[in-house]
Amino acid sequence: MTNKPLIAAIIALVVAIGAAMGAKLWLRPNPANTLSVALNTGCDLHAGPCASVIPGGGRIELSIEPRPIPLLHPLRIVVRVEGLDARKVEIDFTGVDMNMGYNRPELKPENGNRFTGQSTLPVCITGRMEWQAAVLVTTDKTRVVAPFRFVTTYK
Repeated sequence: MTNKPLIAAIIALVVAIGAAMGAKLWLRPNPANTLSVALNTGCDLHAGPCASVIPGGGRIELSIEPRPIPLLHPLRIVVRVEGLDARKVEIDFTGVDMNMGYNRPELKPENGNRFTGQSTLPVCITGRMEWQAAVLVTTDKTRVVAPFRFVTTYK
């Protein structure tokens, strides 16, 4: 005598476990190997491009225009990558002390080691906001994260 509800429950459990495992693998950062570069504290993105040196060789340079960096206006973002075979470049704008929402545009490749894109920064209710712009460079084997910081004010 077969017990159809028991068989259906077992099948549902196997499917649920498989879906959970698949989701975990799919949501895992790819590639799993991430290298975080130290914050370059001596740089001012309002004045011009800033660069971070990658341990073991290489460099990531970030430029944001117009300058000084405005709020609520389109920003032109340029990233130059040296010493890495970049497959994908993104920039993740986050508020240092306040959640300002998800803002991570993917930049388009131009001329090999140059990537460009646009974004806009929202206004903070306090009027002053410290931002972190993390450049995410993905290669075949690793993801390099280079953080840059700057402050905006809204008058």
